[in-house]
Amino acid sequence: MPEALPPGGGMEVLASWLQDARELGWTMTLATAGPAGPSARTVVVTAVDTESVRFHTSAPTGKTVDRAADDRAAGVFHWPALGRQAVLTGRLVELPREVTEAAYRTRPRQLQLVGWVYDDLLPQLHGPDHEVPAGAVEERFAAHAAGAATAPPSWTTLALVPSRLELWRAGTADTPPARTRYVREADTWRRRQVLP
Repeated sequence: MPEALPPGGGMEVLASWLQDARELGWTMTLATAGPAGPSARTVVVTAVDTESVRFHTSAPTGKTVDRAADDRAAGVFHWPALGRQAVLTGRLVELPREVTEAAYRTRPRQLQLVGWVYDDLLPQLHGPDHEVPAGAVEERFAAHAAGAATAPPSWTTLALVPSRLELWRAGTADTPPARTRYVREADTWRRRQVLP
């Protein structure tokens, strides 16, 4: 039989699952839709709380362009080794600049520098493919290696604020999988079992 879920809201359970998956990484597939149609990509989640899942990006990128056109989004965490999957559906919200600055100081140095590379190169790029001249990324990366203590102006924090969360647990050879749906209703979550 699949594992029983603890009581409480869906985001508390998701936070617990993320702690269980520490060694597997906090990557989430983020799906959006914008002027060019639907799009999906993997993002590195940096925080989860009772309201949202947070990640960072530069602007403009596909994520921020899509959000400006339609703030609805979905995210999927999949941990095959744990037999778990979480699907979040809700809205993308940009968080205040002070949140971004505080988060930037905690990011690995490589990711800090990549933020500055985006800030330098995005204004120069032309066309939908964002074709980058050969060597430009490496050149800008090296140029910022000695500095960049603050977040670049283009770097931001987005939060996926779910209105629905589904938690799936694998079954065994003798038992079916289980899926629990949480739907946000005002300040509480309504929980129910649904077909797996």
